[in-house]
Amino acid sequence: MIRSAPANSNDSTYCARLGAHAVHAAMAGKTGMIVSLIHSQFVHIPIRLAISGRKRIDPHKELWRDVMEATGQPLLLQERRKKLRKGDEAKKA
Repeated sequence: MIRSAPANSNDSTYCARLGAHAVHAAMAGKTGMIVSLIHSQFVHIPIRLAISGRKRIDPHKELWRDVMEATGQPLLLQERRKKLRKGDEAKKA
């Protein structure tokens, strides 16, 4: 699990459960797979399936802005410029 915010107790529990399921899979001889949580069930996903497609996020839409805000990362340069322009326009009004 990769995050840019400090882990909390839910993260620790989730990672411990992922690890336990991965160990059980390895002990059962399963290879070439990852463990994931889908609809509240831990499942084994073949690595080839997991990497077969890529999700893309538009960095100019709300989802990315929310991610940046939640993780405390700086805004993109373009977004920063927009914010500054809006602030200048508000001062003029």
